[in-house]
Amino acid sequence: MRLNKLLRPAAALLAFVMLTTSASAMKLVGSRNIYSKLGVDSEIAAGLDLDTNDAAMRLYYLGFITGSGTDLNGGIEFNLDRGLNRTEAVVFAVRLLGAEETALDKRYEHPFVDVPEWATDYVGYLYNCGLLNHIEGENFNPIMAETTEIFMSYCLYALGYRAELGDYTTFLAADYCRDIGICTTEKDEPLTRGGAVMAMYNTLRATIKDSNKVYSDLLVQSGRISYQDAVFLLWSDNADETEQYMSLAGYNSGWVVPDGYYTIKATEGNKLLNVAAVGYNNDYEGVGITLWADTQDITQTFRLQRTERGTYYIYSAASRHGYGRVIGASTSSDKTGLYGSTGQNAMEFNIQGTADGKWIITSAKKGDNRCLSVADPYTNGSAVVMANYGESTMQTWEFVRQGVLNANGEELAIFVADSMVITQGAYDTYSHRHQNAIDMAPTEGRVKAPFNAKVVRVDPSYYSCNAVWIQSVDKVRYADGSYDYMTLCFLHDNNISNIYVGMGIAQGEYFYDCGNYGVSSGIHVHVAAYRGQYNSSMRIGDGTIRLEDALFIPDNTYIYNTYGLDWNRISLVD
Repeated sequence: MRLNKLLRPAAALLAFVMLTTSASAMKLVGSRNIYSKLGVDSEIAAGLDLDTNDAAMRLYYLGFITGSGTDLNGGIEFNLDRGLNRTEAVVFAVRLLGAEETALDKRYEHPFVDVPEWATDYVGYLYNCGLLNHIEGENFNPIMAETTEIFMSYCLYALGYRAELGDYTTFLAADYCRDIGICTTEKDEPLTRGGAVMAMYNTLRATIKDSNKVYSDLLVQSGRISYQDAVFLLWSDNADETEQYMSLAGYNSGWVVPDGYYTIKATEGNKLLNVAAVGYNNDYEGVGITLWADTQDITQTFRLQRTERGTYYIYSAASRHGYGRVIGASTSSDKTGLYGSTGQNAMEFNIQGTADGKWIITSAKKGDNRCLSVADPYTNGSAVVMANYGESTMQTWEFVRQGVLNANGEELAIFVADSMVITQGAYDTYSHRHQNAIDMAPTEGRVKAPFNAKVVRVDPSYYSCNAVWIQSVDKVRYADGSYDYMTLCFLHDNNISNIYVGMGIAQGEYFYDCGNYGVSSGIHVHVAAYRGQYNSSMRIGDGTIRLEDALFIPDNTYIYNTYGLDWNRISLVD
């Protein structure tokens, strides 16, 4: 089992396992033997009736899936209702085959030219197995929706069936899997991530070709998963016993760091991770990472973004000039710096939680046994390095989530300026007759992100008035009390060349200036709010909710005028 997500209290686990496990624990509770006239003869163990989310969580603990992200509290999100794309299907399949380590080691070649670099080893492995022969030409089409038939062919391959031997045909693979209870996706129903999860879970509990041995037995014998994990996560139908095992084994979704903005503090020396940059820096490329006392500067805030591989990029929030950089280390030095996320020096990290709430940040690159560390945590300016794990250097960190939060830890959407100077309201007779939006001219001449955000669309055309859309990274609490993602559109900044799609913006960070670009009669910024994640139906500058229902007004906001609107105010003083 891959344990890159967490640390397990081994002594408690061993004691518990010795008391509760035995060879008889692996005995099937019951089974149905189905003879398939289509050529596949297998049986699925009965006894466990799990919903899709429970099955997904168990596969996550077993290391077969990593999840698609985290919620505000650190729980794993699987997006089970979303369609499964071709790249995700290949990664799922390689893990189901117990071949991830082999795939990453052997680096099999393939003929496709459009495979993401991180997925190329997975694709190469399946191509070497002859499982991608249905793809013609040099384009893999990585985001194309995968079909139920193709994914079920991967499951049959795991069970030892071979199309080239006449055991099955790809066209009828889904029918074969429905007959033996592996496939729960109905005929003509699109394959979802949830449908793939259930098929993988059922495959682990199915007998392999010409044998009464279940597939998970093979993975236990090869060391891919442990015997105890198989017992409790695949075979135990005692919910309390399974939950107790998960707890003792250290399984805790709260030990996954949610995407968001954080300060990262050394557990010794009380110093914060810091970008060693003073004043304006053109691109932040190569700028070093050090420790420094808390200065409340934007350079001491970092955005953690979890990848679909279960790893993390650590972005610097020092992005007010539009340059998104991640922490990495050059190939010739252990000294850390900021690099473009697609550059060779950028790094993906595993973040391991410990029972005392501290974190270890290690390189996710195979064979790289280094962790984020510092030799002298007590001195301002101490260099942060990638040191070999186990050396006598400071290796643990604390994360403090940044943003205006309520007592439940939910991020609040706050007003976009330090001063409220509104010049036109929604549906006003001047230029907003048909627009749900507000014009404002704050005294500071610029606006800030009301939540931890990412840029989702940029339209620099004249008639679109240099429009920029931002969306909250997570769900936020609205001023009207609702809880959802939020999208905002801003118009009229005279120069948005430093803003790009995918750019991260910390809550409270100024990023957009008042201006008069496009159709405008004076210097101001036009703001519109939309409920939910961005989609193409959100019209430029015409929101779906009123701004006063979306944004809270902090008590330190200078109020020049409220425009007669009923704003919901909050205090930032504890």
